[in-house]
Amino acid sequence: MKLLFLALLLLAPGASTQVSVTVEDTSGSALKDELVIIQDLYNREHEILRVLTDKDGKLPVLNLQPGLYRAIATAPYGYWQTEVKEFLVAEKHLNIALRVRPMPTHGAGDIVAIGTKKQRLRVLQANGSAASGAEVYVRDRDATLHLERGYKTDLKGEAQIELVGDPTVAVVVFGNSLTTRELPPNDAEFTMRLSSAPD
Repeated sequence: MKLLFLALLLLAPGASTQVSVTVEDTSGSALKDELVIIQDLYNREHEILRVLTDKDGKLPVLNLQPGLYRAIATAPYGYWQTEVKEFLVAEKHLNIALRVRPMPTHGAGDIVAIGTKKQRLRVLQANGSAASGAEVYVRDRDATLHLERGYKTDLKGEAQIELVGDPTVAVVVFGNSLTTRELPPNDAEFTMRLSSAPD
């Protein structure tokens, strides 16, 4: 009876998936002491981890529940630009590589434009039909917290979104697929075609 109970516990829902995260520069060399933040995007108040990479540019292996997550590699006042990557956790082991670029020299300072410009975003499945009910997240390139927005597409696969940066990055989750694109700032409408059909 104890063996049956143990087997049921192992098969119970809520099984986690191992996720490995590495931070590298553009040449593929590991970066030590880069700050990495892991966020659970389905629980907006939930920061899972904030830790520095080890000498091999790695984090401790994470055990995550299925869902949508974000990894941010940043070095405040450092040499590297912030790198942001959203990822879906399903049932198989994931290896996430964050590649950071050298920070360009700055002129008179950084200017962050916060506008209210709206843009119609149309999301199409790989076969060209509307991706109705897709989750759409928009952010600036650095995933600044107060600039994030969330939307859902209508029956036509459309959502009226706010441009929150230059560029604005759109992250679309449809079924078990995730697509990320930068939106051109001067277009009144933008169409994203998903690369694969949802599972």
